[in-house]
Amino acid sequence: MFDCYDLLDEVQLHNVMRWEIRLHGRGGQGIVTASKILAEAAFAEGYHSQSIPFFGAERRGSPVMAFTRISEDEVRERSQIYTPDYVLIFDPLVMKTVDVFHGLKSGGGVAISSSSEIDEKLFPDINLTVAKVDGVEIAIKNNLFVAGNPVVNIPLIGAFLKIFPHIGIENVEKVIVNRFKKSHEDSIRALHSAYDNAEILEIRGVKRNGVGEKKKAGEVWIPVSKPGKGAGGITGYWRDFRPVIDHDRCTNCLNCWIYCPEGSIKRKKDSVEIDYTFCKGCLVCLEVCHRKAITSEREVFA
Repeated sequence: MFDCYDLLDEVQLHNVMRWEIRLHGRGGQGIVTASKILAEAAFAEGYHSQSIPFFGAERRGSPVMAFTRISEDEVRERSQIYTPDYVLIFDPLVMKTVDVFHGLKSGGGVAISSSSEIDEKLFPDINLTVAKVDGVEIAIKNNLFVAGNPVVNIPLIGAFLKIFPHIGIENVEKVIVNRFKKSHEDSIRALHSAYDNAEILEIRGVKRNGVGEKKKAGEVWIPVSKPGKGAGGITGYWRDFRPVIDHDRCTNCLNCWIYCPEGSIKRKKDSVEIDYTFCKGCLVCLEVCHRKAITSEREVFA
C-alpha cells in the first residue's frame, strides 16, 4: 500500500546534507573504533550520525569494514554502505583482496595510511580528493600500540579531517579524551601530527558523474587457500611487523614452533624457518623465545 509519508521522507532526504563513509582495514588497526569516533564527533557538531561495524573472521589481521553515516536529518537506514562519499583505507595491502573503491562517488574523497608516494593509477578514474599519511610511523612515534602492534586509526582520522571540513578537530579531541581517559595525550598528538602532515592530491578523472567502477576485471587478487594453512588463504599480507630468527643465537628448542598459532614455523633438521607466506605477524614466537633469538622488523612500507 502506498504511504504518502514514504514519499515525504524521500523529498526531505534530497534537501539535507548527508555523507556516507566506508572504512577498510585489518583487524587490530582500530577500524571499528574510528567509525565510532567519527560518529560521536559528528553528533557533537549537531549532526545525526550512525556507526555500523562489519566483521568477517574476527581475527587480528583479517579484513574488516565499518560504516559511518552523517546527516542533517535522522538516519533510518541500517544497511551497509554501497555507494560511499568517502573511503578510509587503513592499510593499502587490504586492496589486494578487497575492492575498496567499489561504488565510490565522483567528487568524494579517500584517506589512506601509506608510506609510499601517491600513485593516481591506484584510484578510480573519477574526481577525487585524496589525503595520504604514514599512519604506522605516526602511531609508532606517539606510542599508539595494542598487543604490540601500531594502531593507525587516530592518525587516519587526522588525515581524513583535512578533506572533510564538516567535523572540527576540537570535537574529535573531546571524543578521544572521553574514550581514552588517562592515555588521551598520545592520541591527540597523533591526531594533530597526521592533520598537519597529510599530503593532499586532487584527481580529475574522465568519469565526472555517477558512481565509480572497477578499472579492470580481475584486478583484485583473490587468495587461494593452501592445504593445512587455514581458510584465510595467503595471509602473509596481514602483517605490520615480521619476526626474524637469528640462527646464531637459536638453539633449535622448537618453542616457537610449538606456540605458533598458524603453523607458519617449519622444522628443519638443525633449525627452524618462518613461512612468511602465511605468517600473520602475531609475534607470539618472539615472546616465547627464551634465547631472545627472534626479533621483529617493520615490514609494511606500502
